[in-house]
Amino acid sequence: MNNIKEKIKKVLNHNMFLFVALGIIIVIGVWGIGCQPTVESPINPGGKVTRTELDADVEHLSAKIEMAYENLAQQELFRQKLFEIGVAYAQTGGINPIGAGVSLLGILGLGAVADNRRKDSIIKTLKNGGTDGTNS
Repeated sequence: MNNIKEKIKKVLNHNMFLFVALGIIIVIGVWGIGCQPTVESPINPGGKVTRTELDADVEHLSAKIEMAYENLAQQELFRQKLFEIGVAYAQTGGINPIGAGVSLLGILGLGAVADNRRKDSIIKTLKNGGTDGTNS
């Protein structure tokens, strides 16, 4: 038993720097493979995310921002159409029912289109493994 210990001590002493370098390579290899770089999540402050999760967060935020802009555009269009109807009433003393109906149907159609785009965005987000955006 002592003979084996002496041989191991001799090999370790003779190749000390080789074993130190081997140990450093093993530690760096384990760290490089096992530890992925992370950053703070823009959606969940305090939480850490990897590059793939960050890409999903960015896509999710982008979809929510796009839906917000579409909603604003729809509200502005509705407001503009109501203003046009009010101006037409003030100028003529009456409302053209056909023109008002066409304007209101146009608004309804734009609402349906915006809603379908929102649903498509939610379906796309769900297929990519994200959340549907209705909770946050």
